[in-house]
Amino acid sequence: MAARGIADADAPLTMRLQPTLTSLLFSAAVFGCVADEADVELDEIEQAVTCPTPALNTMRSLAVTDPTILAKFSFQRVMSAINTSARGTSTPLALYRDWMATWSQCSNPAVDPNKYGVGCPRVETQFGTLNPFATTGPRFVPVALMNRFDLAPTSGADCGEYRIVYALTGSPDDRAFIIFEARLPNPNPAAGLNGCAGVADFWARLSSVSDVAVRATRLERFYFTGIAAEGLTFSPVVTATNYGLAATGTATGKGQIRTNFFADFTEWHLREFKLTKPCALGDACKLAVAHVTAKTNPADELFRGTHSNTAAFEASFLNQIPALSRSNPARIGMATNNQHNEFESSAQATNVVYRGFTRSSFRTQIAGRITNPALTVANILDRATTQTCGGCHQHSNGVDLGNNVRWPSSLGFVHVDEQRTLSPALRDVFLPRRASVLKSFLDRQCAGIQTADDGRTLSGAEVGAAN
Repeated sequence: MAARGIADADAPLTMRLQPTLTSLLFSAAVFGCVADEADVELDEIEQAVTCPTPALNTMRSLAVTDPTILAKFSFQRVMSAINTSARGTSTPLALYRDWMATWSQCSNPAVDPNKYGVGCPRVETQFGTLNPFATTGPRFVPVALMNRFDLAPTSGADCGEYRIVYALTGSPDDRAFIIFEARLPNPNPAAGLNGCAGVADFWARLSSVSDVAVRATRLERFYFTGIAAEGLTFSPVVTATNYGLAATGTATGKGQIRTNFFADFTEWHLREFKLTKPCALGDACKLAVAHVTAKTNPADELFRGTHSNTAAFEASFLNQIPALSRSNPARIGMATNNQHNEFESSAQATNVVYRGFTRSSFRTQIAGRITNPALTVANILDRATTQTCGGCHQHSNGVDLGNNVRWPSSLGFVHVDEQRTLSPALRDVFLPRRASVLKSFLDRQCAGIQTADDGRTLSGAEVGAAN
């Protein structure tokens, strides 16, 4: 059977669910849905997917900013849970301070092996002097929880990404954001994406719960202790292995932590990290936060044609033109080989504004691959910029991408601010798309139809591409 793309997300597919799950879905349809589960204990809703799919409330099921809920997600609690789950032998505060010191560690051979250039030392290291767990003064506070079930691969290799966003408060000369982006394992990968149905249903059910205290308890359990759903047990979200720590202790696992810092109001600067330690997962030793490449941030040298990796990059980029040509901003995509990515991205420096310096011979190659006459080479290069950290956060705001498409705006360098405000890009474009993806998946589950593996994520991006 030919796999269908995300454009066919609402259309029936021919792959059927396992009989046991189908019967559960039938039972759910017969006995109906719970309109408000405020009085239902978590253990009592470990059942089949709710059918029909509840009407989705974005602020309950996709982007959670309610302070009652966020109060359960202190920065100290998350750092402590990560350190404990990794059997880390240092304190959470020492782990944080070692992490902040990476902005001044300029001789690490693992950083920038391709010599694209990385700023070091940087002023961001000053954040290591504060106590981020304090109750007053400069500290990090939670501002949002984000459901990224849409990033789940259609293969069911994992169940998507679940984020916690922190903002620096109490520091009038700085702005800083830290995003913990956990990849949740599929407890039954042999079942494909069906194994993740319980997680999708968990988030959808939150829309039907009017009591914020109940939603807070459920989300607390999901993130810190795990849940049982669809007859499967899902591990806690906040676990070291979900932030890049591999079984060997290397920083090669799924998930990551990203930062967006504006220290001393100098430069909006974005980096990506994964957890690592010098011993195996089950052994006790010192946990660390390792600086890794910023995904989907190809180096400017590759567009300029001045690096030895240029030929390989150009060949791979040309294959991304169809995904970059899509008409919905929320579906525009690009995947890059990791050896082509920078180790940092700037929302102010112009080295990701590719249309400004791409060499003419490469422009000619791009022109030869464009199939939509409404798009120009400059449009394709601008669309590539949208996929970078700096582009998505600032450079691409309001940019005309051709074919009557304009990139939606951030709040100016951020998509969630210190007051828990969501950007127009999130509110008007990306969250509606994510809600549609979640609903379509659950609707197919209710119809007894399995999502086909098309080699992409539910959002339509290539597996491994950053979003």
